[in-house]
Amino acid sequence: MIPAFEAGTGALPPGDHAATLEEIAKCLGFTPRRRWLLKGLRAALWAFWTAGIEEVYLDGSFCTEKPDPGDIDGYWVEPDPDVYERIDPYWIDFDLILVPHARKWKWRMWVEHGVEFFIHPAMQASPEMGFPEFFRQDRNGQPRGVIRVVRSCKRIRGHSGLASRKQYFGAPTGVSPRILLQLLRTSRS
Repeated sequence: MIPAFEAGTGALPPGDHAATLEEIAKCLGFTPRRRWLLKGLRAALWAFWTAGIEEVYLDGSFCTEKPDPGDIDGYWVEPDPDVYERIDPYWIDFDLILVPHARKWKWRMWVEHGVEFFIHPAMQASPEMGFPEFFRQDRNGQPRGVIRVVRSCKRIRGHSGLASRKQYFGAPTGVSPRILLQLLRTSRS
């Protein structure tokens, strides 16, 4: 559950706040810009979950009361060394692309989906600090909260207890039933 923003900072209170994609959309999708960013988050989560990545954290201005955040920042935790063979290479492509209107160099995932996901422990925020510590403090070093994205499984009437791909993941269809069943089994264990 996502708590209310702190009055003084406009950010989440310190701690890890578990929330489903549905809860995130309901609490944080309060402007057109945020709803567009949620589409990118859905695409990223679909790729992560398909690859067996369960630990995904969100932070940055999207996790504040700022009406129009620039993007969604986050990181995922490597579940095992073979994850790089399973994940869609798009989500681990860290080549920079010039974004003329923003006058910045950014990753493709940011350009096309408005998200930036780092990898823990493979990447560091700085030589002294990993992303778990980095994301849990503001620019002044004060503690702040993050959102840990958790999966949900809804029972949809008429579907023998299983949600459709779109309803279960909030993600595009076109994924093989074999992969979907593997994901459903994993989420229940």
